Amino acid sequence: MKIVFALTLAASGLVAGGLAHAAPTGAAVLGYNRQIFFDAPNLSEVSPTDTGTGSRWYPGSLGHNTAQNLATRELLSTVNSELAIKLNGSVVAEAPGGKSSAIPYLSGAAGFYVEFAMRMSSNDSDHFAGLYLETAEHNGAKQDHLSTDPAGFERWTEIDVSETGYGPGSLATVIDWWGKYPLYSHTTLNSYGHDAAIDFTKEHRYGVSYNPATNVLQWYIDDKPTYKISPQNSVIKYWHYYLVMEASSHGSNHPYDMYIHYVRAFSK
Repeated sequence: MKIVFALTLAASGLVAGGLAHAAPTGAAVLGYNRQIFFDAPNLSEVSPTDTGTGSRWYPGSLGHNTAQNLATRELLSTVNSELAIKLNGSVVAEAPGGKSSAIPYLSGAAGFYVEFAMRMSSNDSDHFAGLYLETAEHNGAKQDHLSTDPAGFERWTEIDVSETGYGPGSLATVIDWWGKYPLYSHTTLNSYGHDAAIDFTKEHRYGVSYNPATNVLQWYIDDKPTYKISPQNSVIKYWHYYLVMEASSHGSNHPYDMYIHYVRAFSK
């Protein structure tokens, strides 16, 4: 029965508990050998209604209304079993209302390694492909609040696993935010000017690990460590994170497609 269950999960595209793949380097070095999820996304996994919590992915942005998100869904397709995202298309692994999708959140307290296998249809400095982690507690209820903070004070983090178009390679970034709405402040730390050139038409694996014991973020490309940072006054370990994948532009809107082969995550 266990074998049948594993095969069923593999066929569905979402595999948990380490059934599908051994841990990549960025996970293994921290002892993150338990696979939280593996998903090879396609259009059928993206909510056709932008409602409910049973889908793995939701179209558009959590900041947009349902009509806008369903219009964005028209920019998505399945190409050779991969999710293809056209310019201005995006998906998030969180359901409307700030609820978890069928892809579980990543726990900062437990630590994690997350990885995206991605390629693009062309190389162009205008292409702004983004693979992100966003804080689940930064929501309408303002749960991104520590008990020691003043009333209404929020703290949250955006972790950019990969952004394109800022240089010849993949930009790694962490942005810490804090303050009371609408007067927020932030600190940005990234690898700008130190990214090695990449042929984005070839599939590469973009990953980042977080170690709550040391408060260190370590980025990887194809199992090779790149950027490393320990952000001061970080609250990463207090929150949970969901995935965002989007195909944007740096201003000229040159058409392209971003292809997602799979996403996966590991922890202890």
